[in-house]
Amino acid sequence: MGSKAAALVNKAPDDSLEAIAYKIAEQFSTREFNDNNRLGYHIYRYLMGTIPTIDEAVRVSGVRLTNGETIVSVTEKVAQQLKELGKEVKRE
Repeated sequence: MGSKAAALVNKAPDDSLEAIAYKIAEQFSTREFNDNNRLGYHIYRYLMGTIPTIDEAVRVSGVRLTNGETIVSVTEKVAQQLKELGKEVKRE
């Protein structure tokens, strides 16, 4: 039995939609790291147009928050940060 080295992972450019989404998501305190990943993925899906509103993206991510954060407060912060980056923000 042989094993190969792990495949290299190319990091997305800092101005890519993936990098923007995951950078925003990592700012929030969650129960575990995977919660940040799910939130980042759903923000990315919103930016790609597969989820119609940022409210829905945050809600369906199922992110489990800590430190008194709520889905509403996270949605507001995400929307504000996207606006600051010049991205169009659609709300419910």
